[in-house]
Amino acid sequence: MINWCLPGALAFVVVLLAGLLPGSTHAQIEEVPRPERAHAASFGVSVALGDSIAAVGASGQALCGPNAGAVYVYERVPTPPFDSWRVTARLTPRTCRANAFFGADIALSGERLLVSASSENRAREETDAAYVFERDTTGQWRQAARFTGEPGRQEGVYAADIDLDGDRAVVSTTGNPEGAYGGAVYVYEYRSARGAWTQTARLTASRGVEAGVMGQSVALDGDRLAVAASTYFDRDPGAVYLFRQEEPNQWQETTLIQGVDAFQIALDLYGSTLVVGEDRAGGEGSGQATLYRDDGGGHWERAGALHPSIPYDSGGVGAAVSVEQDWALITGYDEQLDKEFNIDRVVYVFRRRGKRTWRQRTILDVGQVDFGAALAQNGSMALVSSVPDGGAGTVYVVQLP
Repeated sequence: MINWCLPGALAFVVVLLAGLLPGSTHAQIEEVPRPERAHAASFGVSVALGDSIAAVGASGQALCGPNAGAVYVYERVPTPPFDSWRVTARLTPRTCRANAFFGADIALSGERLLVSASSENRAREETDAAYVFERDTTGQWRQAARFTGEPGRQEGVYAADIDLDGDRAVVSTTGNPEGAYGGAVYVYEYRSARGAWTQTARLTASRGVEAGVMGQSVALDGDRLAVAASTYFDRDPGAVYLFRQEEPNQWQETTLIQGVDAFQIALDLYGSTLVVGEDRAGGEGSGQATLYRDDGGGHWERAGALHPSIPYDSGGVGAAVSVEQDWALITGYDEQLDKEFNIDRVVYVFRRRGKRTWRQRTILDVGQVDFGAALAQNGSMALVSSVPDGGAGTVYVVQLP
């Protein structure tokens, strides 16, 4: 690993893995400058990446009180020979409150951001919410909408996870981890004629809590939606529900994937490709990321699994996943060095050749046990965060090889 300094106090790292993997190559990792105020350990708890915009959540940022939260927006500035990133905005909701955990999850689409503010409270007015921010013609970000759950429903924490694609947003609730009741997913659409967002659907699990408690994580791409259903404290495998919008405002459940071996199910969706993290699966619990493919009619079929070239017992591979175009990123542990606990977490980089063949391309490794906490991609560029239990978090921009 080589480190050197660049103008603007940007650290630049090149991870060298030649000789470790056949055909492996270099990956350039640039440390994003952390704002002076963003000293909380939660900096990097969520990340999002666009063509020239990056967003970083810091849900533990103390503003009006502890854990009020904030989101930092960066813009890419061409500064040959390397691009640099600079902070251009810090986003907070109009009404700031302590323990809101604003920025726990973020999603970026174009010049629009969706931000969750989700704590342990059930959804009610002035508590859990999701916020839409838009960048106007002057370059300023403004709060454009605020979503909350439907009062009186037993559906768990609102804004447990979120996703955004163009004029469509989805926000999930967690249900009850003990399985007393299930969660839900709210679908919102932006109506340009009215200049406002409207709730157009509320989706629930067809199997109740039998297959898992719905809503712990979601992934949206166009008219396709994937929703995780975890069994949480039961050791039983969970499930993933797949929905598709067949007609305006009408969503149909097309596939139920069962046997997903993870406590917190990570998933990501890109077109007809779905990646599901199963960090308890595989030999000796090494973990894996399972691939599924839409057959074109809305039915999803298993298309293989991604494993590291050298698996480790209890490796936790699949704790976080990301897929876009022909790249997939999978978080897991790389080594134990004869310790009783894992000490080095990495991000495995896979690339697809042809339509179905995936190969491990390289390993991103900065020597930290909390690396790979959050992942985001935009083509061959990625954001990867490291979020420690104590001290400040770090976010890296990666140019994938």
